Amino acid sequence: MTFSLVALRQCVLALLVFIAASAVLADDLVIPGSGNPEYILGQLARAFNQRQAQHRVIIPPSTGTAGALRDVGDGISPIGRVGRLLKDDESRQGFVFVPLGRDPVAVVGGAGVTVRTISATQLLDVYSGRITNWRELGGKPAPIRAVGRENSDASRQALTKVIKPFRDVVFGPEVKIVHLDPRLIELLDHYPSSLGFLNRSALAACSSRVVLLALDGVEPTPDNLEKGTYQAWVELGLIHKAGTLPPAARAFVDFVRTAEGQRILRQHGILPSTAGR
Repeated sequence: MTFSLVALRQCVLALLVFIAASAVLADDLVIPGSGNPEYILGQLARAFNQRQAQHRVIIPPSTGTAGALRDVGDGISPIGRVGRLLKDDESRQGFVFVPLGRDPVAVVGGAGVTVRTISATQLLDVYSGRITNWRELGGKPAPIRAVGRENSDASRQALTKVIKPFRDVVFGPEVKIVHLDPRLIELLDHYPSSLGFLNRSALAACSSRVVLLALDGVEPTPDNLEKGTYQAWVELGLIHKAGTLPPAARAFVDFVRTAEGQRILRQHGILPSTAGR
């Protein structure tokens, strides 16, 4: 009888331990959406996941800002990622924007490019097909393999704010238009004489050593964003529906706002949203 009682107590204790362990198992949080913040959120998620075991953040491949709005709006995911501010009609639908920071949109060359700066006029000439070789820009002779984006792309819209004619430029016949950031990165890696533009933090996903070009002599850095001397950027952020942020999402947002989270953002070229602006 005594043995049975002891055994019963041990079983109950084991059950309680199991229940307690189950309560702290990783609570997966999938954050779908834009390709612009995909890389930096992957870095933030890695740091967050390493520092605690209760929640686990997963950053899947890009489905675009439209995908984030759809999944959060339909209740598929409690939180999504975007590469721009919310539009008025989106805010009226109950979406809430959580800013991460401003990410400079950089003009970038492939690993073989020897030019270090490009003017707005030269950029227009390249994409319109009037300039086709790097030697025309003072660099080592090589065909410029320019990669363009559609008008709705957030990076192109950011450049358009600085270079107004870029909105309506007719791309030359040799310009390759892509619709997803991973494809642009793939082409930058594959062609050493390529040219493209993308938010700076996303370029860390390149496997080759790409070249960031100063635009009209100004480098795409968070310091220059803060000083106002570099004007092309995308506003990275997270979105959720009002009053629906679960504990895992709240914990991750809180982590991003810590000193460590802000350091990771700056380390990847982003001016954090809490940087006094």
